[in-house]
Amino acid sequence: MRHFITLFLITSVSAPVWAEGSPWLPVPRSGSLSVSHVYQDAEKFYRGKDRRRLPFGGIEQSTTWVTLNYGLAESVALDVQGGHSEVEADNGMESDGMTDTTIGLTWRVIDEDISEAGAPSVAVRVAGIIAGDYDTGMPWSIGDGGDGFEGSLIVGKIFDNRFALSAEVGRRERNSNVPGETFLNAAAYFLASPKLSLSARYHKTMSDGDLDIGGYGFSPARFPETDEDIDRVALGGSFNLTDQISLGLNWFSILDGRNTADFDAILGTITYTFDLYNLGGQ
Repeated sequence: MRHFITLFLITSVSAPVWAEGSPWLPVPRSGSLSVSHVYQDAEKFYRGKDRRRLPFGGIEQSTTWVTLNYGLAESVALDVQGGHSEVEADNGMESDGMTDTTIGLTWRVIDEDISEAGAPSVAVRVAGIIAGDYDTGMPWSIGDGGDGFEGSLIVGKIFDNRFALSAEVGRRERNSNVPGETFLNAAAYFLASPKLSLSARYHKTMSDGDLDIGGYGFSPARFPETDEDIDRVALGGSFNLTDQISLGLNWFSILDGRNTADFDAILGTITYTFDLYNLGGQ
């Protein structure tokens, strides 16, 4: 059954706390629509590499994401992701607005189902980034406020219809003096039963910036220019309610960072899968 419906749609669509591509694409004219809600909070942050308490007490952020994945052709898929976020600090300051929106295309270069000698699936993804309408230049800003693009190479392999591994390496460039970034994603997936799938993920962002919070030349207006590095892990699972609807739950935590908040986060997702080709019995 095509790798158990590709290991449960790879744990019901990759969690949108960070950008993550997939080498496993929906078949043409099929896809998924997901709505996710993320709650994250922090009482500490990394000033440069030093982990300290936030001077204003703490910060809470809630974000609702909408993610669409759709198969355009046999080896090409579209992904679109955007949302709305609200941030509140203990000092009473707050911010809200639309998040950055990404629109991506993934081209599968090698399909493990038809490749020779057990080769993995290999894909290339490119995406445009449209900055949201939030304010920048504050510790509680939703994002960095830069338009841009990203590209990545993704490799994945499914083993015995129950276990899968994937890895992605990519590059992100944005305007408005936001430093370029290299990012890595690695993930493991396990199909525990026909209704339950589990996942573990690791993410790393490495910025090209050379400005630290509180360092020489820093001012609040230059927050988007700081060297923001992130090491993060996640554990999660997805439960299949019906053939088309699934629920997911993921937990995220920062392991290390530079010029970033030390967030813990929890994310809940509902995913609807669809097949326009067979709609109406065709």
